[in-house]
Amino acid sequence: LTHSMTVKDFQDGKIISLSSSFDNRAMILNIIYFICFTGAGIGFISLPISEGTPFTFGLFVFIAIVTGVYLFAAYRFINKALQTEQLIVNKDTLTIFRGGFLSTKKDIYEVSQISNFRHLDKPETSKHPLAGQSFDYLGFQTEQQVINEMHGDNRLAFDYVGRTIKFGENIYSWDFEQLEVILYDITGNDFRYTDKFEKTFDDT
Repeated sequence: LTHSMTVKDFQDGKIISLSSSFDNRAMILNIIYFICFTGAGIGFISLPISEGTPFTFGLFVFIAIVTGVYLFAAYRFINKALQTEQLIVNKDTLTIFRGGFLSTKKDIYEVSQISNFRHLDKPETSKHPLAGQSFDYLGFQTEQQVINEMHGDNRLAFDYVGRTIKFGENIYSWDFEQLEVILYDITGNDFRYTDKFEKTFDDT
């Protein structure tokens, strides 16, 4: 596995660390985005004051909305930069722990109900329709790249009781293949199929 993924014994199973804070270039890049968006949000607040613009209610609402958008984007980036993710796996359950800037989340799934375990490739960066052909004068393509970084894939997923569960960040296909083997060794289950499907297949 890559440097960001480690496997350790844990009670009657294994604990697999998929990611930790600042463990790859994408997370460090998120810190840079956080600083830029935070600075832009604070700067937007101070701009009318430095320009001596009359402070009206309409201007206040406009500044609040724009600043809120910048600071929300900054929060998303710092949350991704500080994100940690771990799997705790035993023969019966798979537990996903997710930690961020201000929150932690724990989800428990029954191994017997997991199916269609798969890797989601990261798509190529889409070109913004308003970006220039030779140079991005207005910054549209840069904005599109930021959006792709926030919402792109290179993740893992499986189906669970009619839902699609996605997890992992910057997980490459070769890591997925090794993780598949590790999960099979621990649980004895092929996560591509449910226990019910495997039993049907064995009966034939």
